[in-house]
Amino acid sequence: MVLPIPDAASSRMRARPTFLRSSAALAGGWLLLVAAFGLYSAESHRQALELDVSESGRALQRAVSQRVAQHDAHLTSLSALGLAQAQPSEDFDLVAKSILRFYPRIVAIDLIRLAPGEGASVVSSATSADGATASPEEVSKAVAALTAGKAAYGADARPGHYRLMKRMNDTMAVSLDIDGAKLVEDEELPRWALLRLATGEGTLLEMGAAAPADTGFLARTIRFEAPIASATQPLRLSLQRHVTLAALLPPLPLALFAAISLAGLVLVRSLLRHRQEAALAREAAEAAARREALRQHETKLAHALRINSMGEMASGIAHELTQPLTALLSQSQAGRRLAAAAGLTDTPVDGVLAANVLQAKRAADILVRLRAYVGRSAPEAGVHDLSRHVADIVALSRIDLDRRGIALDVDLPEGPAPARIDPVEIEQVIHNLIRNAADAVSETGRADGRVRVALTPDAAGHAIRVFDNGTGIAPDILPRLFEPFFSGKPDGMGLGLSLCESIVERFDGSISAENAAAGGAVFTVRLPAADGIEEREEAAE
Repeated sequence: MVLPIPDAASSRMRARPTFLRSSAALAGGWLLLVAAFGLYSAESHRQALELDVSESGRALQRAVSQRVAQHDAHLTSLSALGLAQAQPSEDFDLVAKSILRFYPRIVAIDLIRLAPGEGASVVSSATSADGATASPEEVSKAVAALTAGKAAYGADARPGHYRLMKRMNDTMAVSLDIDGAKLVEDEELPRWALLRLATGEGTLLEMGAAAPADTGFLARTIRFEAPIASATQPLRLSLQRHVTLAALLPPLPLALFAAISLAGLVLVRSLLRHRQEAALAREAAEAAARREALRQHETKLAHALRINSMGEMASGIAHELTQPLTALLSQSQAGRRLAAAAGLTDTPVDGVLAANVLQAKRAADILVRLRAYVGRSAPEAGVHDLSRHVADIVALSRIDLDRRGIALDVDLPEGPAPARIDPVEIEQVIHNLIRNAADAVSETGRADGRVRVALTPDAAGHAIRVFDNGTGIAPDILPRLFEPFFSGKPDGMGLGLSLCESIVERFDGSISAENAAAGGAVFTVRLPAADGIEEREEAAE
């Protein structure tokens, strides 16, 4: 009876989550993935845009700061030139005009004579088309509180313009008219930017893209503000970028991710479902294998119980057969002595009696080993001639094979083949192999049935091969031939070959089976060679 095994596969199947089997849960997970990617993408683009605005703003800040610093440098150069001349000359005008030509944001340069009240006047003036001569009175007021060599910033009535003035000494000053709209060139401004350049009085310059009226969801404005590095010109730069939802979350990458993630989830769901089904099938197969192993174990236990009973019975039979065998041996030996007394030595009668003595002794040895096997005490091995014992068992088997119409051939070496064995047990192995070969030949029903036994030298020592021209060994049976309780015969117990293997391995040998190329089977017993023969010939008394 096969014991019940708990169905672990079904319990593990019930314990698994049903997320991958639910379409709603799969859709929810996909939406969460898309939302997470959208947030990550929007945050990544926002940081990239902020960095772009910051880098562009700092680049413009550096450019404007360099240009504003040039104004201070020009103012210093003109002041030095004016102080070096006692009276204004053409050199000052020439330098001023050169500055206007190469620096178009400076639209007017004026040299002013300072005087209290209404006495201030323009000594020299150079202007461009966009410039205007400075008011001497306003310049005089702006620099009145300055010490010589100091500069001051001044507002201008014209939009986008401012003045930079410097006091040269007590009587002279220089004024620059600067167009703030020219501090930033068009190609320097990014196409997305809205730029403002302002002073404390108002905006000098505003240029670039205006913010759209419809900002949209998640739209925002990124700003960069920084002062222009100048001690005399208090300018402040502002750069803005209006960011829409499409800029923060481009639709193409989002749609691509949504499609790929959906396909990936569907694929993973399919793979995991197949994996789950394979796991359930594997668990069911393992449970079936466990049940089969339990059934086989129970079968082996039943066999072991039968073998134990057979052992007890064999022990009793061996004990009972000892007495008649002893009587048979004694009577045959007495018959030989009577024949010798009557002068019948070496006659057919004497030969029959000698054969009886020999087989009675052999039967007694078999009973001794049977009782030793049942009692779990193996006989002691010695060095014996394999060739002789193979010949003996072939001669014993020939009678049965002749009766069944099967030819028995033997191929033995001329000299002895010493090996450390127990003769009776080795004869049992060879006899079992010959009998199995004869059974295989009989199953075919062929008239030319043949069994051949050969003893040849081998790399390990000696090889005993038993050939037959029967049906051969089925491929599914061949790997299990030497398993205990396994038999390819309908009425077999599966102990013969297993016992043969145990006997051969006890003598450090091996046994194997294979199908011959020409048909039939070949069983090979390999035994290590030994030096010298300790065997004593048994004399018939």
